[in-house]
Amino acid sequence: MKKKVAFWVVMILANVIIGAISIRTYQKLEVRVSGVENNQKNYNADLKNYNDKLSELALAHKKTFAELLKTLGVDGKYDFNNNLVKIWDLDKFFNYHVYVRTSVTLEIPEGLRKSDSGSKKDFAKVGEAPAVIIGRYVLMASHTNDAEIFSRQTISMNTPIGTIEHVLEFKVLGYNVTLIAADKSEHSLKELYRNKEKDFSLFEILTQQNGKSKNVKIQNFPFEIGKSNQLRIGHFLYMNGRPIIYSEVARPGYVTSLVNAFLSGTSEVREVKKDDGVFGLSQSTDNGDSGSPVVAFRDGNPELVGIYLGWSGSMSDNGNNTRSRALKIDIVVDEIKEKLKVDLREIQHKILYNTSTEN
Repeated sequence: MKKKVAFWVVMILANVIIGAISIRTYQKLEVRVSGVENNQKNYNADLKNYNDKLSELALAHKKTFAELLKTLGVDGKYDFNNNLVKIWDLDKFFNYHVYVRTSVTLEIPEGLRKSDSGSKKDFAKVGEAPAVIIGRYVLMASHTNDAEIFSRQTISMNTPIGTIEHVLEFKVLGYNVTLIAADKSEHSLKELYRNKEKDFSLFEILTQQNGKSKNVKIQNFPFEIGKSNQLRIGHFLYMNGRPIIYSEVARPGYVTSLVNAFLSGTSEVREVKKDDGVFGLSQSTDNGDSGSPVVAFRDGNPELVGIYLGWSGSMSDNGNNTRSRALKIDIVVDEIKEKLKVDLREIQHKILYNTSTEN
């Protein structure tokens, strides 16, 4: 009997001890769980504060960056300054040297030959001008390679009352246009289109010679064809010309007008006419620059926006009252696309981004 009582006493004491231990363990666990929950809440609060601060910093950075871009003029439009112009783009532009040589053989009229017994039956007039290469196409100012213009020559005659200059129109016996590449190689050209009024012409590089295919590698113009209708007065420009001194001269400048205004009519009746197919530019230019590419910069990226044509205004007073002008590139590419079904803008884009080998 005593053994049973002792046994139950021991069992009761053991259960009491185990219970006490369990209660303390539970209490400690509850405290620990509560601590973990508090830590998690604190962590979540800290994380939220951290994320909020990051968002504030990101927003501040975004605003600062946007303000910086606004200050620099990064807006998807053409630039009014050269802040974003990259030196390697300028190097590409300045190293673009492509010219076309036009040679015209003219017949000397019999009357002139009789006046000079040693005179030949014909003579040649040769001129060179810059050109823009788009794939296998060559874009130029028309007056630089127009046989009709070459045929009109000024003849000086000595008379008792002094030297008299007279413009004569000679018969054209021969006409040849040759592309002079940067490596000095020569390539025959075929005329595809000419607009004398707007003053541009388009040629094609011949890839066959004597019935055999010729591997032609020409320095393509390095930049996209832009949108000249988006030009505004004050936009920054660069022109890469070749004046008559036969030395490449790259010149910075600005758009000075979006139309060309000129006087028309007789001395008694004068009227001002406007040509919205050209724009004015501030660059100093010279004979031989005609046909030079003119680029504007869209967020620092150069785009072809015009072909230099020459001066407008009077040249009688040592170049005073003259203005440089360039043909808007939209006029050229739109007309060629309409008349020849040739999209120069698309061709240039494919060449620059290697999306097609078709020129």
